[in-house]
Amino acid sequence: MTERLQRALGERLLHVTARCNVDGINKHGLMPAADIAKGAGKSTEEILLRSERLVIDSCFGRAMLNHQRPIAQHLNAARQMLQDHSPESWAQMLDHRVFFWPENRGARFARSIARDFDIAMLWLNTGKYLERFLDLTDLSPINSGNFSQGGARVKRGDWLFVPASACIEALRENRRKRGLVNSRDQVVEVSLRGSIPPDILNELLIEIQ
Repeated sequence: MTERLQRALGERLLHVTARCNVDGINKHGLMPAADIAKGAGKSTEEILLRSERLVIDSCFGRAMLNHQRPIAQHLNAARQMLQDHSPESWAQMLDHRVFFWPENRGARFARSIARDFDIAMLWLNTGKYLERFLDLTDLSPINSGNFSQGGARVKRGDWLFVPASACIEALRENRRKRGLVNSRDQVVEVSLRGSIPPDILNELLIEIQ
């Protein structure tokens, strides 16, 4: 099962972050935004729907959180497309995850956000990642936090996230079975419900670009 999933994801997974975060990641690992905020004594509500990138000084050092403009600037679309969620609760849920891109889609995403600030690209070994975090990983056929342009017409809810521990066919058929799309989906986004400690991250890391 994991072999088929690995083939679908590629040999490497990509995590994109601000380059200024790399030192902190090396020391403390990869953490969701909610955990970083907690380390600064902030609640998740205080960082929701960020219209700009947010620099936080916490017990993990200084970190830059990415903005949430694809939700914050498209609230009407989010309200219409979300099921059993508000824009706020959806944003909060996303802040409890660390996001990755499959190998064949990662570079394109990185280019799209590298226009206005300096990024670092962390490439992880897919097979080793799945060995460690299969049961904490979800797959999505879309960029789950994007409600702009085409994303403004895509319905989503908790059901969007298919556990990686299910067969890859579950992801491919998930939206079609709901009558939302006509064709089978591909994995666009990978998310981890939790963090990766620095010692384990060092085992998974292939390179930082």
